[in-house]
Amino acid sequence: MGLIKDYKELIVWQKANFLANSVIDLAEKFPKTISTEIIAKQIIRSATSIPANIAEGFGSRKGKEFVSYLYQARKSIPETDYWLFLTKQRKLISEKQYSDLSEKYIEVSKIVNSFIKKLKSNSDETNH
Repeated sequence: MGLIKDYKELIVWQKANFLANSVIDLAEKFPKTISTEIIAKQIIRSATSIPANIAEGFGSRKGKEFVSYLYQARKSIPETDYWLFLTKQRKLISEKQYSDLSEKYIEVSKIVNSFIKKLKSNSDETNH
């Protein structure tokens, strides 16, 4: 990670954090029912897990350990997409809102995958 001194400098964290805030903003607008409050808590939990795991992994400063946290972040992406899909099905968000967020999560997933490959490659190079 060379010149990067803070996880907030990572583009992947910035994008994931932006999406987490977008999801929170949406969830706060859900009507207040028992089922929507449960859905809101779950979608916020999964969406915030992504940038939180990236930040925690960055703090570990170890390639393999960071990769482990990136895997955790990556696992939360389809979970968040599911909750977004459910909110679309329940007509809590529009098709366009779902589509826009889903596309952005696909982008974050690709960046996370590239980051994992890079860290694993760097780790392999230092072990040889």
